[in-house]
Amino acid sequence: MKFNEFPFVRYTVFFVSGVLLYPHLGPLEPSPFFIYLLLSWAVFTVLSAAYRPAFRKPYYFVMPVLAYASLFLAGIWVAAINDVNNDPQHLFHQEDISGYLAEVKELDQQKARSIGNLLEVSAIETTTGWKGANGKIQVYHRSDKALEPGTVLLVSGAPQRISPPKNPETFDYAAFMAGKQIYFSHFIDTAFIVLGKEELSVWYGGILKLRQYLELKIAEYVQDEAAVQIAKALLLGQKADLDEEIGEAYATAGAMHILAVSGLHVGIIYGFFFLFFKPHQMRGYKRAVFLAMVVVLIWFYAAITGLSPSVLRAATMFTFISMAQIKSRNPSIFNPLALSALVLLVYDPFLVYAVGFQLSYTALLGILLFQPMIAKLWYPEEKWLNYLWDIITVGIAAQLATFPLAIHYFNVFPTYFMLSNLLAIPGAFVIMSLGIPFLLFSAFPLLATGMGYLLDVALQLLNAGIFSLQHLPFAKIDQIYFQLPEMILIWAFLFFVYLLVETRKKPVLILVFVTLFLLSGFRVYKTFLKINQNYLVIYRLEGGMALDYTYRGNLYSMAWQVKPDEFNYEILPHRIKVTGTSGKFLVVRDKGSLLYLELPCGRRLTLDKDSRLPTDGRELEMHLWEAGNWQVFDPTDMPTALPQAAIKISFNNRRPFL
Repeated sequence: MKFNEFPFVRYTVFFVSGVLLYPHLGPLEPSPFFIYLLLSWAVFTVLSAAYRPAFRKPYYFVMPVLAYASLFLAGIWVAAINDVNNDPQHLFHQEDISGYLAEVKELDQQKARSIGNLLEVSAIETTTGWKGANGKIQVYHRSDKALEPGTVLLVSGAPQRISPPKNPETFDYAAFMAGKQIYFSHFIDTAFIVLGKEELSVWYGGILKLRQYLELKIAEYVQDEAAVQIAKALLLGQKADLDEEIGEAYATAGAMHILAVSGLHVGIIYGFFFLFFKPHQMRGYKRAVFLAMVVVLIWFYAAITGLSPSVLRAATMFTFISMAQIKSRNPSIFNPLALSALVLLVYDPFLVYAVGFQLSYTALLGILLFQPMIAKLWYPEEKWLNYLWDIITVGIAAQLATFPLAIHYFNVFPTYFMLSNLLAIPGAFVIMSLGIPFLLFSAFPLLATGMGYLLDVALQLLNAGIFSLQHLPFAKIDQIYFQLPEMILIWAFLFFVYLLVETRKKPVLILVFVTLFLLSGFRVYKTFLKINQNYLVIYRLEGGMALDYTYRGNLYSMAWQVKPDEFNYEILPHRIKVTGTSGKFLVVRDKGSLLYLELPCGRRLTLDKDSRLPTDGRELEMHLWEAGNWQVFDPTDMPTALPQAAIKISFNNRRPFL
């Protein structure tokens, strides 16, 4: 495999580099970058037209530099034009909002205490009157009537910016929603008026009605409640109703990927047509017409399932593969894969930050690179054993590529992922093979009853297998974490090992050892930083109190009346990623309005119980968790008695930042 055989891989790498650099440059006007892009492209075009063989060597250097510079600038420019900071009508730039006009964009989703939905604003009311505006708002209401897409609402009150985390290293919901271009939320309860309903497009309205109809048919003909939830997730991509216990079981088993409609599901549909109709044997226009019909069906299914990033990737990739197969019967998959990513990122550059997008492409790259290499280790003679070996190698390859991401984001590794894949992949194939015909013929009661019964049985068997894996000892390794440099170094190590196996060259072997050395050095560096820390973290909680004190690499903690959910989501992430989870008890004496701390470093600290601040802040460096970082602050500048974020008190650290 030669890298120069995959031009779209190179194009995508440089375009993505520009997108990733943009946030570090700050909000930038897109116009200058568009001018730079035009100039770069103009120079490239002129030089191409003026090419002479005598200047061949300089061209070998100049032309690629100009081409890749153009792609890099294009990435920055596309990110800039999609940045809401550059839109003067966005809610970002509006003040004194007392009400707004908005359209419902999604179906209601039942939450614990309210109903969630998404609104798109068209106008706002301020002290100067009504004016045009745009932006999306995640709202929560308690209306007796469902809010359907297309419904126009007049909402009272002002939306609020989605708050960043109050404690270090916790899940950043604000950043997660920002990846969807949603920056505001609003609990509207019943403080809104329905003004009417916009007529949805035939396409969008039809898709929504069809999805609702199919959900009702699944609930009607599939009897087991857990099976209904899995069927909706696996066949229609609807995971909103998935119980937490079921999701936890699939996540523990390492089979959560089959519940997120992705390349596996689209590939099954794609492979079904190729298995029975064999388009590679067709000639001329017949093959083109057949492949065009397959592409239309794939996009229709993708639309029904909600067009998630993984589905978009799969549908776009198979579209380009089909286009390539019109001329070639065995096209390389790397170019269509890279081109699909490039097209999606041109449409929405911030998809690159979506975890599903990252996992989807990383898993497929792992399968393409590592699966053939692993499969060569053994050639089973029996056909059934060869089939199981293929499933195992696919699972190992996907896990090799995705485990750094999974540990970075979710802090867990499924121990029995090979067993779960032996259940999940054939199970998904059987369920898709039964489920798609069931959905197609669900309007015919006689057929739907029989096929629904078979689908119900298959789903219950799959659930039973997945739940049994959850109860095996050491079903998962949790409370682990990779920082971004570690993740990159692990990927580099895996890639160099792959190159070593493929090329057997000494320079690649040297790169393998260099990567291992850097990875080991980074781990040593982290340990060195940890043992030189001497600080106290006071968490911001809704109720109760929690303190973590780190000294010489050891954790000392105290928790009082902390709810289990708050511990798991507000305290535990910081321990997993920074201090470690096992610790000793921190001695704290409660003296009325004051708390006295006997710190292992030999110091005593007195905290005001109401403000959580030290009564004597001399020789202490105080930090407040803001915008994802520790910010130095003066306690006398606090506007309220109780800080609205976690506090860190440093005691002469050699490195005061973490």
